[in-house]
Amino acid sequence: MLERAMPDENDVELGLQRLTGFEWDVAKSEANLTKHGLDFDEAAEVFYDRVALRRSDRNNEERWIAVGLSHGRIVSVIFTLRDDKIRIISARHPRPNEERDYRYAQMGRPEEGQD
Repeated sequence: MLERAMPDENDVELGLQRLTGFEWDVAKSEANLTKHGLDFDEAAEVFYDRVALRRSDRNNEERWIAVGLSHGRIVSVIFTLRDDKIRIISARHPRPNEERDYRYAQMGRPEEGQD
């Protein structure tokens, strides 16, 4: 398992929990790089951007999807919270609705009838 600290000035807050860094399974990060062209170290960069967050209901464990920029491209990062860290589970290109949510988070939602 790899851990990566977050700089103090970039601490992330999700709800009431203060998050201090990242962790992930190194083998899973390498497999993700092969499958999606993105390792988890690069995926962690998403959390330094203004992200669109949504809860994922696909598994028994509470999971989240963060959509944001990493190295100039929009990326979806699936993660959970463990202790005071973000544990990255997967990272991939965003689905169309996830990319739309990210763009809305950046610019604000269009008024009714203006998308």
